Amino acid sequence: MISEPSESLLIVSSTQTKPVYVLYTQRFYVLFMFSFLAFNQCLIWLTFSPIARSTEVYYNISEATVDLLLNWGPIIFVPCLPLTYILLNKHNGLRSCIVLLSIVDFLAALVRILPIVITKPSSPNFSSISLPFLHFGQILNAACGPLAMAPVSQISCLWFAPHERTRATTVAVLANYFGSTIGFVISPFIVSSPDYVPHLLYVHLGLAFIACTLALLFFPSYPPSAPSAAAESLMRNPMHEHLNSWKKYLKDIWLCLTKPSFVLILTAGGLLSGTFSSWTSLYDVILKPENYTEQQAGWFAFGSSIAGIIGGLFLSFLADTRRFQHSLKALILISYVMCLFATIWFELSVRTSFFNRPILPSNAITIGLSTAFAGLFS
Repeated sequence: MISEPSESLLIVSSTQTKPVYVLYTQRFYVLFMFSFLAFNQCLIWLTFSPIARSTEVYYNISEATVDLLLNWGPIIFVPCLPLTYILLNKHNGLRSCIVLLSIVDFLAALVRILPIVITKPSSPNFSSISLPFLHFGQILNAACGPLAMAPVSQISCLWFAPHERTRATTVAVLANYFGSTIGFVISPFIVSSPDYVPHLLYVHLGLAFIACTLALLFFPSYPPSAPSAAAESLMRNPMHEHLNSWKKYLKDIWLCLTKPSFVLILTAGGLLSGTFSSWTSLYDVILKPENYTEQQAGWFAFGSSIAGIIGGLFLSFLADTRRFQHSLKALILISYVMCLFATIWFELSVRTSFFNRPILPSNAITIGLSTAFAGLFS
């Protein structure tokens, strides 16, 4: 296949016996579209928690209800993940996942607006009418969670060269993470009072509409030709031919769990990711005895998340360099150790269950630095 120089990049092998692979500039559009959709999914999921007090007042609901609106995310994620896996490995599964993600997330944002359209906040039944719509909208968004995470590796494999995959994967993963990061700051900024809650919902609806329109207009299933041997194999032998049954799916899971190396990587990554996410969400509680406000705790969480995104991008570039391509284990170990040191620094700077007073002197700068370094190496 012959492509224009402005549209593709040829990767020519050193010998004539090896095939020539082509990199298409469309790969950046594909990565952007997926990242945009993943960003929206997480941003919409985190709608109400950063503005919990305003949400409670506007809808006349309890704090527990606001927490449930957030918790629908992990609750629905678990049963939807295997379904996403099966869909992704069907013929044209990548495009199917992206289109489904864009439509369902748009519907989720739309459903939450309906109570404002069909009734008024001053109505005595506004709360009872709104709650089912809010829950249904959050459930729809939660079902999009696996769709915004599972296709990452397939996108990087199908569209990017081997030396670009780590960076492409990192960008796609961090886009979802960036959605929650922005949500911590943008949501309180827009909702300065309870009456402005609808404004935030309309912003989310607008973003979801743009993403849905772009995805429906153009999102290719495959590149015109393979950019690598792995992509060529995936395109010629679709995974759905081998992974189209629950029996095979469960067998593959069991096979992974019997591999010690896989279990160790899964455990280490899962523990760090899950613990760190829970820890950052508790900054307000942890720092309250140190007389920090909710706004300050929110900025600490924002800084930590931004540092995590920067660290992930930087390490991905390092991992793609020739010097570190075979030293991923060393990079991971260094990151984990530095994250541990930063976390210990933070814990020694605040009151804990073991100490009634901080062991190390601290102020807003040291707290901010410790949380930022923890995020940077997380």
